[in-house]
Amino acid sequence: MKTTRPVSTLQFTLMVSAFQISVAFLSLPRELARQAGTDGWIAIFFGWGMATLASVVLVKVMKNSPNGSILELIQRFMGVWASKIAAVIFIAYYLPLAYDGFMIASLVMKLWLLPSTYIYVLVLLLLIPTYQIAQHGFQAIGRYCEIVTLISIWIPFVYLSTLRHAHWLYLLPVLKEGWLPVLSTVKIMFFPMVGIGLVFFIYPHLVNKEKALKAMVISNTLTCLVYLGITLVCFVYFSPDEIGEFNDPVISIMKSIELQFIERVEVPFIAFYLFVFSCVWIPSMHLVSMNSAWLLGRGGERGSLVVWCFAIAVSFFIYKPSFIDAARVNNFLNLTGFVMEFALPLCLLLYVAIAKKVRGGRRS
Repeated sequence: MKTTRPVSTLQFTLMVSAFQISVAFLSLPRELARQAGTDGWIAIFFGWGMATLASVVLVKVMKNSPNGSILELIQRFMGVWASKIAAVIFIAYYLPLAYDGFMIASLVMKLWLLPSTYIYVLVLLLLIPTYQIAQHGFQAIGRYCEIVTLISIWIPFVYLSTLRHAHWLYLLPVLKEGWLPVLSTVKIMFFPMVGIGLVFFIYPHLVNKEKALKAMVISNTLTCLVYLGITLVCFVYFSPDEIGEFNDPVISIMKSIELQFIERVEVPFIAFYLFVFSCVWIPSMHLVSMNSAWLLGRGGERGSLVVWCFAIAVSFFIYKPSFIDAARVNNFLNLTGFVMEFALPLCLLLYVAIAKKVRGGRRS
């Protein structure tokens, strides 16, 4: 693979972190509270640990294919048909991720901003800039993530302003029901940490491949700091009995903020958060088109992207999803995310190590 559009370490770090934050930022505090109460924030540290260990495995796998994606690595060690099957599997994984992103974004927009607008119209409006960015590859997506990060720096300070209404006693006592509820909540952290699998396809484009692991550790740390911050803010603002009742506590908390020049603070917040949320479906759509082009032969990524964008628009026109459907898709992605980004890398690393040892023995 010729790296005609290299990706810097900063772009790679922000791509992974933005991907992770966008998938679960709105729902994570609610899900943690429902499973482990106000002790749910402890599970975030376990999520960071699992993602970091998986990142080590991912980078070790890709070191065996420094100039090619995971598909070329699989083709080299398992054959052409195995790489074709892998491409289908990756399409089946990243397409629901993109669909879930469009679904939640359109539902939130319809609920809070544009209640009279059809969901398929909102999705169509989101697909236009998605195509414009995704067609230019990872370098353009990386630059987009840099811009999104810059224009989103103000959001954490807005949440810090809500701490004047905080009730810190809601967090006490720590581990009020022991470790069992916290440990049982760790499984929820698989979906919020998906995104580390991007290294499968971005690694050959990296300018400094030796810094890939460091970049992934930094991105996982940034993600967990964001998750920890917003979770604690929600936990000390809402009572333990009511936080699980809010569908979007991250947005609902904005109602406590009063500014003289803005009547509803949540409106510009949602508008800005759409940029953050797009960091999950834009790279996902690019990866879907990339794997589709691999199935059909070299090239043709833009054509595949057009087809998939059209398919998503039609799907939302035919079927109108709800928040219940979004929850079901999230549960599905939590399981598939564990398989694709935590279990699969370990299996590939073991297979490659055994294959290299066997081939080395044959040479001798």
